[in-house]
Amino acid sequence: MPTGNFNFSVKEEHGRFPPAIERFIAFIIVTSVTLYIIEVEYAGTDNSRQGHYIWLWIERIVASIFTIEYIMRARQLGTSYLKSRAGFIDLIAFLPFWIGFFVPTVWLGLIRSMRVLRLLKLYRYSKAMRIFLQALIGSRKYLGGMSLIVFIIMLFGAVGIHEIEKETQAEFDSLANCIWWTVVTLMTVGYGDMYPVTPMGRVFAEFLMVIGVGLTAAFIGIVGSNVYYHVQKLEEDD
Repeated sequence: MPTGNFNFSVKEEHGRFPPAIERFIAFIIVTSVTLYIIEVEYAGTDNSRQGHYIWLWIERIVASIFTIEYIMRARQLGTSYLKSRAGFIDLIAFLPFWIGFFVPTVWLGLIRSMRVLRLLKLYRYSKAMRIFLQALIGSRKYLGGMSLIVFIIMLFGAVGIHEIEKETQAEFDSLANCIWWTVVTLMTVGYGDMYPVTPMGRVFAEFLMVIGVGLTAAFIGIVGSNVYYHVQKLEEDD
């Protein structure tokens, strides 16, 4: 049975500004990410310091707004906000921008791509997102054990296919390549860049595929049961 407190009070949401301001912040979040996609797609630059100056100035304004928002929420709520999930999400919405002043130019493209993480700020406004996150947190002890099992199976699959196929295909002579193949196979993605050609290798791959489907079902079951529990709890509280 899932455990843990589940509360959608204003305090749990770590404070709220007046509705008009909250709507403005939500608008800035979506607009910022939309403009990032447009910049990457049509400006053709490696970072915002290249190309038209409008992109850099938009980002400066957006980052400044998020910085001011963070400071105001911190002053309103104190250390409880700084230690909260919402506080961490608000922090990563603007921190990469300021880090960009201190990193080499070649890193600025990665810094720019982190703007997508600003969509996590919608956590404050989306009850469904909060339910799912709470379900993940409530499942952490089970998912931790599951992660260990996945790691063991991944390593077993890598060394197994390495021993089976290394004499036939040079790609499987590298354990790193075998780990890549095992992860792709367990997730049933099947890129087709590497695949076994020996009968034993194919049987081994089928075995891993079945395990991969089972692991996916187990993950969905664990998280799904917690989501259902929290939804039911919310309805009871209402």
